[in-house]
Formats: sequence, C-alpha cells, structure tokens
Amino acid sequence: MPIQQLAPDVAAKIAAGEVIERPASVVKELVENALDAGAKQIRVELLNGGLQLIRVTDDGCGIPAAELPLAFARHATSKIGALADLERVRSLGFRGEALASIASVARVTLLSRPHGVELGAQLSVDEGQMGQVIPAGAVVGSSVTVRDLFASVPARLKFLKTRATEAGRAVQLVEQYALAFPEVRFTVQNEGRQVFATPGDGNLFSVLVAAYGLSVAEQMVPLAAPEDETFTMSEPTSSDRPQVNGYVSRPSCYKATRHYLSFFVNRRWVQSRTLSYAVEEAYHSLLLVGRHPIAVINITLDPALLDVNVHPAKTEIKFLHERMVYAAVQRAVRAAVLATAETPEVSPRAFGVPAWSVPPAFPPVDEHAANAPQETARTQQQPPEQAHLDLSSVDRGSQLPARGDLSPTASQPEQLPLRGAAGGFAVPGVAADEPVGGHKLPVLRVLGQVSQSYIITEGPDGMYMVDQHAAHERILLERMIAEWRAQAVSSQLLLQPVPVELTVHELEAVEEHLPALRNIGFEIEEFGDSTVLVRALPGVLATQTRPQPLRELLLELAGADQEAASHGETWEEHALANVACKAAIKAGQTLSPEEQRELIRQLEGVDAHQSCCHGRPTMVHISLAALERQFDRR
Repeated sequence: MPIQQLAPDVAAKIAAGEVIERPASVVKELVENALDAGAKQIRVELLNGGLQLIRVTDDGCGIPAAELPLAFARHATSKIGALADLERVRSLGFRGEALASIASVARVTLLSRPHGVELGAQLSVDEGQMGQVIPAGAVVGSSVTVRDLFASVPARLKFLKTRATEAGRAVQLVEQYALAFPEVRFTVQNEGRQVFATPGDGNLFSVLVAAYGLSVAEQMVPLAAPEDETFTMSEPTSSDRPQVNGYVSRPSCYKATRHYLSFFVNRRWVQSRTLSYAVEEAYHSLLLVGRHPIAVINITLDPALLDVNVHPAKTEIKFLHERMVYAAVQRAVRAAVLATAETPEVSPRAFGVPAWSVPPAFPPVDEHAANAPQETARTQQQPPEQAHLDLSSVDRGSQLPARGDLSPTASQPEQLPLRGAAGGFAVPGVAADEPVGGHKLPVLRVLGQVSQSYIITEGPDGMYMVDQHAAHERILLERMIAEWRAQAVSSQLLLQPVPVELTVHELEAVEEHLPALRNIGFEIEEFGDSTVLVRALPGVLATQTRPQPLRELLLELAGADQEAASHGETWEEHALANVACKAAIKAGQTLSPEEQRELIRQLEGVDAHQSCCHGRPTMVHISLAALERQFDRR
C-alpha cells in the first residue's frame, strides 16, 4: 500500500483513542475542565455505564458564546500560551485535546453561560461535525452532555467491561477528585439514582466518610494535623522541599489490594510506583504480607520540579528529585502510623478456660453469652486477619469437624471423631491417654494447651510444642490439594446464598477468576451492580458464611496471581492455601484433650508436616538438655 495521508476523521478517531479509553476517561476530562474553571459544585450523570449518556454540570466561570467553536478545536486551550508555560503548569488540563477527542467519538452538546451574561449559548458536535451556536437559557457555568459514546467505533466497545463495571470506574474516578478537592461539592447519579455525594465543606474527613464509609474513616490518621477543623489541601509553593499531607490508615485497617492508595501531586491525581513503594515501606513490619494500607496523600511541590507532560491521560509524572519525594512520603507516613500505634494489652481473660476442661454435652441456650470469653481470647491472641475471619458459631463439641472434619488420613485406620458421652471426641480403640505419633513424628504424649494456641506434648527427648492453627492449616491444605488434583474438590451448597458487596476493581477481579474459583469449590454469580451471590463454598468453609470475611477471602483469592507467581506455584495451590488458612482452627480456641490428640495424629499423616502454608513451623522442640541448662542442672 502506498504512503497516503489519513482522512481527518480517521486521524481524529485514532488520536482520540489515546485520551478517551472508556467512559471514565470522558468523566475525567470533563471534571478536570470543571475544576480548572473554578467550580464549587460538580454534578455527574450516567446512563448505561456512560455509553448512552454522560453529563457533567458545573458552576464554574463558563465559556463565552464566541469561544464555543474554539473549545472543540484540537490543541485549543486557555491553560498555557507558550512552551515555557509547561514548566509552571498549575491547572489539571493543558493539552487542549479533551473536547475535540470526545466529540470525534460521540455526540456532544455544550451549554454554557459566563458570569455577567444574561443568556447562555449552546453548541452541538456530532462525530466531529460541528453545528451552529444558538442562544439558550442556562445557569452560570457549563454543562457538557455526551451521548452514544463509541457508537462509531465498535472495536472499542468490544474491550469494555460490563456496564455496571464501567459506571463503577467512573464513580471511583470522581471519588479521587473529591479526595483532592474537599472544598468542591460532588454529586454522581447513575441510572437516575444518587450513588455518591460530598458536602463540599473543605473537610477531607467528610470525603473519606463518603468514599470509604465511617468505619474506615475513623481508622485514618492525618499526616499533618490541621490548624483548625477544616482540612484543605495546601496550595503549591515555590519550596524545593515537598510538603506532604493527607490521611493514612492505622495498621489495624487494611485492604487486600493496592487500589486504595491515592496520590495527588499539586492536587493532580497520579499513578506512581515510587509513591506506592514509599507508603508500603512505611508500614514495614506493621502489616502482614498481602495486606495493604489505605492512603490519601497530597504532595505539594514546585511545578518546575516535575514533568506532567508524560502521558496523554496525564496520570503519570516525573519528579526531578525522586529520592527526596520518596523520603518525604515515607517519613511522613511512618511518623503518623507510629505516633498513633496502640500499645498491646495483656489480660488474664486472654487465657480463657483451661484446655482440659470438659465441654458440656449440649450447647447452652445463650450461645453468644457462653462464647463471649472465648471470643475475647481469639481477638487478643490471634493476628488481625484471624480475628476478622473467625466464624465459629457451632457448639464446642463439634468445632473441629466443622472446620475441615479432623478425620484420620489415608495412612491410618478408620478413626473418625465421634461424639463421646461427655460431649467431647473419642477415638474407637484408643485409650484417652495413649501416646500418638511414632512414624513421621516422634511418639508424643499430649499434656495440655497453652493460651488456647499451642499444644504441649512430651517426647523421647524433651518437650514438643505444636501450633494448632499452623498444624491444622497444613492438614487441610494437603487434603484439598489431593482432592483438587483428583478433580474431586468437595463443595457445600448453602441453604441461603450470601450477598457480598464489592467495589468496581474488586468485582472485576472476581469476575476474571470465576472459572478458577469454581474449580476449588466456590459457586458465585453476579447480583446487581456491585454485589455477587455466593451459593456454594469449599467443604471446609461450610460454616463460614458471614459476608465481610467472605469478601476478604474472595479479594485475596482474586489477587493471588502475583503472589502465586512469586512463590513458584499455581494459582489454585496458592488459593487453596488461603482457604486452608481461613478454615483452620484459630489461635485462642480451646480444644479438648481428645481433639488435641486427634490433631497431632492427623499431622503425622501429612507429607510436609514441618510447616504451615506460609512457612511457619508447626512444631518447636525444646530438648531435655536445653531444659536442664535453663534450670542450671548442668
């Protein structure tokens, strides 16, 4: 094919693809224009995920009627006038491509009225074909209506997600700008229903409540305490040293993904691996692996020390002194988190009821009251993720089977746990005090339980302490992996499906893993715009049906790809390890002597009995020689 110049409409559609990728891109450009116009109120309306209608209305300065055609011209802008102005860009937009790109792939109507003008003006552009400017009644400000987005570019439509997902992305984008501009009142309507709103009172905490909910907002701490109750992002200064302010979450409040890290540079929303890594490093040793903080951070920096003209979407920037910015963010976040860290308390109640006490034959009438001391023990003893995901609601005589059925392994004779006369577990043909082990493990005599977390046993050469959670986790994992390889994963259909609410990113991640989740025992279907119904669970999770713990587990499983690759294992293996961790008995849970012996008996039957799924040891040995040295016998 000979070299030829593309037709203007083809070139415009190709160029538009760099700026307008999806409906959220349109919302981003129009909201930025409204903010640059000095708007104090911005309303966004969406229909059919934004493909049928996107309308952004603001009360900004407006556009004179004579300049309306120029607003749709490519590279026409009021933000800069010369190349040197790029070094001092303070506005969000500056390329002059937004309206031209949108108008080339949709039908656009611009209605605007400047201050001091009695009558507004309207201009419509249909797929790049510009109409006439006509007088129209309007309030002060601008209203941009975008209809039939990508109707003439069907190739782009094929790559979009569901309409609910696309609408959710647009809402999340508005949330980001609301976090950067708390003094602006934002309102979002989707399908005629208000889904997001901020008061516009200049208080960032109010926006945190609107975006993340009150329970999360109360777990956020400021990086720089405001002088008064109204928290407003500071304006850019000429100082070379970056100023950092915003909010970050306490270590007790975390998410399973990094989607809740929001960064703004001079109030411009940006994506930066450097800033993400700085925040993650600030939480080093304070959060477990796989847990990520929530952060809303604004960096105020001299515009001459950064380059915002890197990507057409203007979400990537370059810092002239990247190390300085990294250090400023890391220090500010670390100082805020450490200053508000709570001192752990040790209470006698954390040790609960002795492990050798016999459970009642029948559960008490008031199960909540009876389990209250044990709930306290679990909350104070176990790590955060276990405290959130402890879902026990069964009687004490049947806890172990409900968490994976501590049945004997294939290498042992039929020794199913049975209900004894006293309500505990008894193994046929085995004396109550008979030692266990002798094959892969040494012969062990169970002595009792410490802190409802560790089983103390006596062996041929000293004392052996077994971590009950780690041991049960390994037992469940090997059993489930064997079932998965045999394509016989047990799945329990729930009597009543459990609804789980997700954000847009979370819903998208779960949707991509639905076939894999089905392979390990889950049955999940979409239900509404941002909810999924869990209809079936792996057998070991049959009793764990509370929405919030299930939500955390689904997000961990959906985000397991990178973790699995880093550990050299398949997604299914890593996912089953997460399931085993959540289904295993927890630290702080009382076990009867029979349950303790049965746990060790089953641990002997697994291959990798030395460690749990995460590499922690299941057993610690203290030799007789070490004990004698501690008591000065040598």
